[in-house]
Amino acid sequence: VLSRIARYMVEHPSSIREIMELVAEYEKHPERFPRPLIYLAGGWPQDPPPEIARKKFLEVISDDALWKKAARYSPTIGFPDLIESIPDYEKYVFGRNGVDPKTIVVGLGSTEQTATIFRLLLDADDEIILTTPGYLNHKRQIELELELRARIKYWNIIEDGEFAPSLESLKEIITNRTKAILIISPGNPDGQIWDDDILKGIHDLAVDHGFYVLLDVAYRAFVFGDMPRAFQRSPLEREIWICSFSKEFRAPGWRASYVIVPEELVRPLNTMEQARVLAPVSPVQMMLIRLFSDKNALRELRAFYDEGRKRYEKIAEETVKSLSEIGKIKVLKPRGGFYVFFNISEIEPDDKKIWRDLIDKKQLALAPGSDFNGARGWLRLSFAPVVETPEKLREGLERLKEYFSEIGS
Repeated sequence: VLSRIARYMVEHPSSIREIMELVAEYEKHPERFPRPLIYLAGGWPQDPPPEIARKKFLEVISDDALWKKAARYSPTIGFPDLIESIPDYEKYVFGRNGVDPKTIVVGLGSTEQTATIFRLLLDADDEIILTTPGYLNHKRQIELELELRARIKYWNIIEDGEFAPSLESLKEIITNRTKAILIISPGNPDGQIWDDDILKGIHDLAVDHGFYVLLDVAYRAFVFGDMPRAFQRSPLEREIWICSFSKEFRAPGWRASYVIVPEELVRPLNTMEQARVLAPVSPVQMMLIRLFSDKNALRELRAFYDEGRKRYEKIAEETVKSLSEIGKIKVLKPRGGFYVFFNISEIEPDDKKIWRDLIDKKQLALAPGSDFNGARGWLRLSFAPVVETPEKLREGLERLKEYFSEIGS
């Protein structure tokens, strides 16, 4: 009774979700395992949302008129007051000028908005380029939304264990059927930040060949060091910026996002979202309106981001240092986000075997590189789940060292 695409998805489940099921099993029956599981696989923060967001929620809840409005549908593209205030958020928090409210569409989380953009741009036999490595769920979304009829091509952006995207190698896989390329910066799983020069080079190719550049910037609030130029300039004519509050606000459960798109795509995107989701979540939008319209609140939010960046950078440095002490692995030092990607192929090229071994023998959950668009021989360690409990990270790193010491001997 299942559709063909439903059967395919059942047969090809998300490895991250499978790990979460394993975690649930550990939590339900800890007595079955030698020691507690340390979970360094998932990519969601555990530190609490900014306190200023709670204050603004309370203002919405305590005001009768706002409370009533928050219970109603908003327009499909979001409340106008929120759309008008997002450029202030971009400018004050990220130093970005030139964002036109007429190009903003508010949504029900970046996962949903990204899926709609795939449907917006792709027909059967059209091509989209993803990076290797790259976020594992994008491939699944394309397969689901296009019912396996779109073609996915992969652009390898790591050479000899280093982040080295080459425009020449990209040109080799572009055809007249290419409709989009998707870039993640800072990267998931690699933690790398794309320089503006190469992003502009990709955009030049997009103009020449008529495709769109999708920029997923879910981790831009976790940049280590100065804010990249790309995050501060105006969007280019064929760029689509996918912006999520899930990581920035440490609130993936709120399902809040927005995209910045070329103006000619706003109405098509709006009409498709009318059929898909009706409207984004009103209470969250009402909170954001009050926050983004208050300069003091934006100042507090920016301070929250600045403190968080330093905190995440510090734990990233500790992780890299510890991993670098393990012989025969190559660590890709992150420039942002909350992942450390490291290559184990000199020890064992089958990352799925190592991944499973670590769970079974050391009760340590990482994520296999093969699932990130075929980055075989790599593992991803996420320190986001343990930012509040760094002692768990340290224990996990010790277990990792134990494992590699044992298989090395």
